[in-house]
Amino acid sequence: MIRIEQVTLNDYPEIYRLSGSIEGIVQHPAHLYKIIAVHFGKTFFVARKSDHGSSPILGFMMGFISQSIQRHLFVWQIAVSEKAHGKGIGSGLLGHTIEYARKSGKCKAVMATVETTNTSSQRLFEKMGFHIDSERFLEPGQELIAYEEKEAVANYYGSGTDQFFYLLDLGC
Repeated sequence: MIRIEQVTLNDYPEIYRLSGSIEGIVQHPAHLYKIIAVHFGKTFFVARKSDHGSSPILGFMMGFISQSIQRHLFVWQIAVSEKAHGKGIGSGLLGHTIEYARKSGKCKAVMATVETTNTSSQRLFEKMGFHIDSERFLEPGQELIAYEEKEAVANYYGSGTDQFFYLLDLGC
């Protein structure tokens, strides 16, 4: 059984180590995870085995309520330990985040950007009812491209990767 809970300040070193152990996940500096835990902790969740009080973190979902896109919770990073893949942890974390957004009264949608090459995250968001709405978030000077018959924003973050914008309308 998996337990999903709000991050605590003591969790950030373990989250930092976990992010560095997963291929394809960007490991940010350790202090960034602490900053997010302190200032955006209500939208930062961890997954643990429920049969242990302080069991290791199996996954995490880091997000925040956007200050530029009104009433949208932005999923920034979701990661699951490679040894815990296939156990529903990613779905549990994302589902918990969606429920938080619904109940908060502060959000009308949940959104995320996903690299065009990250097929596991694409499957997760699509399984959870998200749809691609890249055109809606296109900024001046940016270009939409077709990637496997889906629209992505070319080089959205300036990092050389193309991004799909996933959106789940909460109906609020």
